[in-house]
Amino acid sequence: MDLLSPNAGTIFWTVVTFVLLLLILKKFAWGPILKGLEDRENRIKSAVYQAEHDQKEAEKHLEEQKRIIGEANKESVKLLNDSKETAEHTRKEIVEQARSEAERMLERAKQEIDLSKEAAIADVKKYAVDISLLAAQKVVGETLSEKQQINLIEKYINELSQTT
Repeated sequence: MDLLSPNAGTIFWTVVTFVLLLLILKKFAWGPILKGLEDRENRIKSAVYQAEHDQKEAEKHLEEQKRIIGEANKESVKLLNDSKETAEHTRKEIVEQARSEAERMLERAKQEIDLSKEAAIADVKKYAVDISLLAAQKVVGETLSEKQQINLIEKYINELSQTT
């Protein structure tokens, strides 16, 4: 039981050894330990600062990307609307051109019909004149002078015009 009871000499040498160990540790180990802890603390602070800085930069980039996407969306909507307006304008122009072309073709057809009608009437008049001259020559039995032919032709043309 001697080993378990406190002895003043053992306590003294234990305290002296502990104090010497503390002094030796303070002189040789405590500085490097504290320096290591400070370095570690500085690295952690730096890493936290860098992480916060990187997070702020990422948020800035995210906001910038959102802004760019928003502008791109606005621009695409504007381009789409402009394209629709241009297409509608082009469609209207094409329809108007087709309408005016159809009107021109219709007018040209009417003119051709009128010309054909006038040509047909002229042909009928000429044919009627020729028949009238032949009939007159047979009735009269002789050839008419040019003046007589003109008078006779005008007479028959007037009669023919009145009947049509």
